[in-house]
Amino acid sequence: MDWHPPYFILVGLMVALLVGMLILTWAYLILRRDYSSLAARLAKQQNDLIGLSAAAVQVDRRVLDQEQRLRECDERVASLSSQETGYQPYRAAIERLKDGVDPQELVSQLGLSLSEANLLARLYAQRQG
Repeated sequence: MDWHPPYFILVGLMVALLVGMLILTWAYLILRRDYSSLAARLAKQQNDLIGLSAAAVQVDRRVLDQEQRLRECDERVASLSSQETGYQPYRAAIERLKDGVDPQELVSQLGLSLSEANLLARLYAQRQG
């Protein structure tokens, strides 16, 4: 006795295989579309990263320039503060004016002229008022 599967079973299997192939083809097309979308997003992110890197290099250069300028300013301030010894009598006079000393006493104590002592007293009085 030969056993032959009925034709409807073979047809059913062929239809199932055809449906399976259609589902796999549909899934393949979706995956290919998603891959293309992801590849485009990755390329955009790479371009953004390149732009950010270039901007970071620019910022780094600016920071270095600013640090150099700050060092130069510090050196200038240090050199100016060492040169300010000529203003010491005036500073001392201002401090004594704060303590209530008369301009006449500044002339005798610090060797200022009377006009300098009066000017400092007026300037200091204006700042206090």
